[in-house]
Amino acid sequence: MTSPKKYDWSQFTLKIAINTAPARLYKAWTDEKEIVKWFTVKAEIEPKKNGRLYFEWLAGDKLTAKVKEVRKNQKFVFPFGSYGEEVEISIKKMGKGSVCILRQYNMKTSPKQRWVMHRGCLEGWTFFLTNLKVWLEHGIDLRSQDPKVSYAQGFINS
Repeated sequence: MTSPKKYDWSQFTLKIAINTAPARLYKAWTDEKEIVKWFTVKAEIEPKKNGRLYFEWLAGDKLTAKVKEVRKNQKFVFPFGSYGEEVEISIKKMGKGSVCILRQYNMKTSPKQRWVMHRGCLEGWTFFLTNLKVWLEHGIDLRSQDPKVSYAQGFINS
């Protein structure tokens, strides 16, 4: 019998199958007019290495950064956090659709950061990847539009 593998708190990976072409999925991540339909309330994105990246969410949190890496219709990498955390979005064709693989890494592993960044981001990304799928496949946005019903109050759908 093998021992369970020690959990790596410095990263996590999530995958979701989406019934859309890789080019459409890539556009949903890298086009500022598209990403506000399922992820942020405001965005500025220059999808090129060192391009401007600005995200703003319903509760008022903001991210201003530089894009780390892009490969059209395949990959989008950007900083996500205050301590060097990064998110890598990989897109692959799968059957008649695509698979979106999100990996967040370089996460600090102190007990507080395990709770705040790892658990919080894992929960948030699970919702947003589901919202991305629903939006691309059915045109529905599951997010709250009310700032009083946001992640700041413990709701996952914002």
